[in-house]
Amino acid sequence: MTDFAAIRNLFHITESCGFDVKELQSWISRYGSIPEVLKDYYLELGAHPQLNGSQDFLIKPKDFHQYENDDYLIFYLENQGTCVWGIRREDLAASNPPVYENYRKEKWYQTSESLTEFLHAMAYFQAVISMEFCNEEYWQIDEQVVEGIKMMFSSKQADSGLYTGVQFYGQAGEVIVVMNNRDGYLLMFSAEDEQRFDALHATLLRLVDGGGRGEAG
Repeated sequence: MTDFAAIRNLFHITESCGFDVKELQSWISRYGSIPEVLKDYYLELGAHPQLNGSQDFLIKPKDFHQYENDDYLIFYLENQGTCVWGIRREDLAASNPPVYENYRKEKWYQTSESLTEFLHAMAYFQAVISMEFCNEEYWQIDEQVVEGIKMMFSSKQADSGLYTGVQFYGQAGEVIVVMNNRDGYLLMFSAEDEQRFDALHATLLRLVDGGGRGEAG
């Protein structure tokens, strides 16, 4: 079985909260097989609402038929439906294949080197939305502020090509997200308790105010 301990710890999951293997049968029948990591995720964690639906959405087995594709197994959906993520059909026999994204166009782009990379990055992205205390709106920041964040906060070791590039920082109980955005970056952060969030907010605001071009928005 795939080790999802980091995701379990992030969302304080102690029990299985997945789907029944029978619910994956339509995929298995259509494609012949599905990657071991994806199967394990659906069986262990796939039905957890905050982990799989706070921002973007893991596609539920009952909805598989809506996203059938001859060349890709589509399993994740952007919250407004503008983007989907999937695995190439020729990679489905691999246990931990790359993940590709598509903006409803012909061309697909690789977004993660592996399923585990994608699932961990998406978990942190969902966490920053679902934690009780969050800045709610992205801050526009520049490279100087990003460098300051790298110096002051530990990496979550979950960086990914998700959304053209995203980095995650912070201690346990908090998440800082830095996302590529054209010529700059977007910043979002959250914490599980108000005291930690207030301290995080104050620290990041000082970084932004001292960064010259960064503005809180």
